[in-house]
Amino acid sequence: MKLHQLKYLVAIVENNFNITTAAEKIYTSQPGISKQLRLLEDELDLKIFERSGKQLVGLTPLGEDVVKHARRALQEVENIKRLAQDKNKIETGSFSLATTQTQAKYVLPDIFKRFHARYPNLQIDIQHGSAEQMNELLDKKQIDFAIASDNSSLSPDIVKIPCYHWDRVIIFPQSHPLGDLKNPTIEDIAKYPIVTYKEPSVGESSLVRAMRAKGLQPNIVFTARDADVIKTYVRNDMGIGIVAEMAFNPKLDSDLIGYSAKTILPRCTTWIAFNKNLLLRSYMYCFIELFAPHISREWLHANINKDASVEKLNEEQKQHDLPMHRVWHG
Repeated sequence: MKLHQLKYLVAIVENNFNITTAAEKIYTSQPGISKQLRLLEDELDLKIFERSGKQLVGLTPLGEDVVKHARRALQEVENIKRLAQDKNKIETGSFSLATTQTQAKYVLPDIFKRFHARYPNLQIDIQHGSAEQMNELLDKKQIDFAIASDNSSLSPDIVKIPCYHWDRVIIFPQSHPLGDLKNPTIEDIAKYPIVTYKEPSVGESSLVRAMRAKGLQPNIVFTARDADVIKTYVRNDMGIGIVAEMAFNPKLDSDLIGYSAKTILPRCTTWIAFNKNLLLRSYMYCFIELFAPHISREWLHANINKDASVEKLNEEQKQHDLPMHRVWHG
């Protein structure tokens, strides 16, 4: 069994079983990949792929297990390379993460400014997506970290570190009737169309749960993943908006009124997530310390790279007292 055979195997799965596309992505030939896959199946004496004629259409149950182990093996090869780079103090390459538009625009710029000052030769790659998309990217080892506020869609074998809490803000135009109320209640909010973040694909959002707990039915007329898009549609009189507190700036958003929802809606939490078998390099430790100062390098080094279960690690993290992320005091 050769490493390049495992690489070909994973590439085919990640390209929807299209050998031609996989070959192009990893700069090799289609006949070469087909030959190596036949050799791998012959050596293992098992059928990895389901076929329809000459077409690959999926994985057999055993094939799915083989691919899981192949991904782990390729990750360990990458870990060895990273270990050597750390030993030789090579601080070049790339650092990739996936996150939401809100985190990328309103939280990460200051973090990455300080991070870049320490590691100027590292290329930083940020992808945007839902929690489901981040989970897929983590599963395929296509990113190092994910930063999300919804961890319900993340696989149970992913390490999830809580970083900070944040509240939401209810926003509406200056002329809106809610502006006449000193302390709007959740019942007041439910009277109007709502423009807010897209709901998770698994379960209900905390906004919906909070309203239904009061016997209310939220009238959500528009959803988006970008707070700036939500504010645009609030300005267009589509409804009242509910966004993350850090996404509202009274000076830049002076045409809108912002009312803190901390007494109305449950507090949210932002998490860093990564694969447990990821070898954390020095710059990754640094990023976590910048983003979540309550998590020390010593704790990470002592726990993440040991054989403790992910479930136990995630449970331990819940014991931390988290800071609040606030850039606006309304």
